[in-house]
Amino acid sequence: MSIFNNLKWNAISQLFKIATQLISMIYLARLIAPEDYGIMAMATVVTNFAILFRDLGTSAAIVQRDSIDESLKSAIFWLNLLLGIIVGTAILFSSSYFSELYDVPKLKPVLSLLSINFFLLGATSVHLSLLERESKFETISKIEIFSFGSALIIAIAMAYLNFGVYSLVTQSIVSTLLSSGLFWYLSSWSPRIKIENIFKNTKSIFSFSYQLSLFNFINYFARNLDSFLIGKYMSATILGAYNLAYRIMLFPLTSITFIVNRSLFPILSKNKHKHAEVEKIYLNTVYTIWFITIPLIISLLCLNEMVINIIFGEKWHLSSSILVWLAPTAIIQSILSTTGIIFMSQGRTGILVLLGVQGAILTGIAFVIGVNDNITSLAKYYFIANLVHFFPCMALTMYVIKSNFYKLILKTYPLFIAGFISYCVIYILKKHLDHSFLSLVILTIICFVVFIVSLLPTKEVKNFINRLIK
Repeated sequence: MSIFNNLKWNAISQLFKIATQLISMIYLARLIAPEDYGIMAMATVVTNFAILFRDLGTSAAIVQRDSIDESLKSAIFWLNLLLGIIVGTAILFSSSYFSELYDVPKLKPVLSLLSINFFLLGATSVHLSLLERESKFETISKIEIFSFGSALIIAIAMAYLNFGVYSLVTQSIVSTLLSSGLFWYLSSWSPRIKIENIFKNTKSIFSFSYQLSLFNFINYFARNLDSFLIGKYMSATILGAYNLAYRIMLFPLTSITFIVNRSLFPILSKNKHKHAEVEKIYLNTVYTIWFITIPLIISLLCLNEMVINIIFGEKWHLSSSILVWLAPTAIIQSILSTTGIIFMSQGRTGILVLLGVQGAILTGIAFVIGVNDNITSLAKYYFIANLVHFFPCMALTMYVIKSNFYKLILKTYPLFIAGFISYCVIYILKKHLDHSFLSLVILTIICFVVFIVSLLPTKEVKNFINRLIK
């Protein structure tokens, strides 16, 4: 098990996923109407909520525990299978209710079809967790690449044939079907045929799983209340524009932090008692994430209109004004998203719950105020809520690993100075260039170059260059 090997294979899988999402966003956005994207976003609100009950935190417990026996594995499998059946059935029978709630008739068949995913996921969550526990990310990555690619091809074909939102639905189902089948087939573990005493055998992980599930439940509302309120009180078109801007923001956020969290969780769990090692790993992780995301976010922030109009078309113009506030939010969330693996690996999920409550209250207030104004204001208040949440969250994270917030500032402040310099340069240069794809590429490259050059005098970059030379 090594950090580099885990990062390598997760990066390969995630980069391929990014490529498929980019193709999906750029190509399918021109074939599928914003209204259909809005309907899929409404369905995602429901399915994201249902995911909270898919395994109740048991999958993470498999990775986090020092040891796990066959009885516990089988008990968790049958529990997750039962939960998958219950959740899938609940979505199927409640699809009419949500369709009437949103006043969108097409939402009913969309939700009914998406319920299939939960029957599949419940049967394979343990297999995936065992592969992650053993850091077999090469196998996981190959399965995911095949599943993502196959699903995208089918979705593009259906969109070209004017299937609309059902192209996106089919993409989700095909990806889940293929990955679930291959995780089961290629896993070296099979559950015991005899159904164990589920609740007795899972008692040892109850505290960890319960608190993690509670955090996920709270975090769901913080993450999805915006989509619900926009869909309910604004319109599907505005929700579609917001959803596109949010997905653009999520690229640097989910793509990088997913790789890091997935790769480091097994390693941090095994080294949970070595606080000096955990501190070193985490500080380097934060620095690396911001080193990548800050210049990318600066580009999106400064070139938001060019990005939207050139890549997605003028019909998505509303997304550009939303990006002005969602882009800097991504810088904050890219690090907030890593704090969970620290609390989980240290077994401190109780603190995670308290921070989840704080975040939910702050973002809830922001969304309620914003939805009574306009979509751009909602994005602005969301940024402010994340900024307020950041400081206590990071202070507690550093405390848990026996470190302090000052060390984090000392490690990362040069990145923000370099980011400010990059923003100033791009802001000046864009006034002298036309709004073309070539100009967009040139300005983005310049942003990264200026950012890196600004960091050359720093200790971290000097050490990195010395390692490359040697």
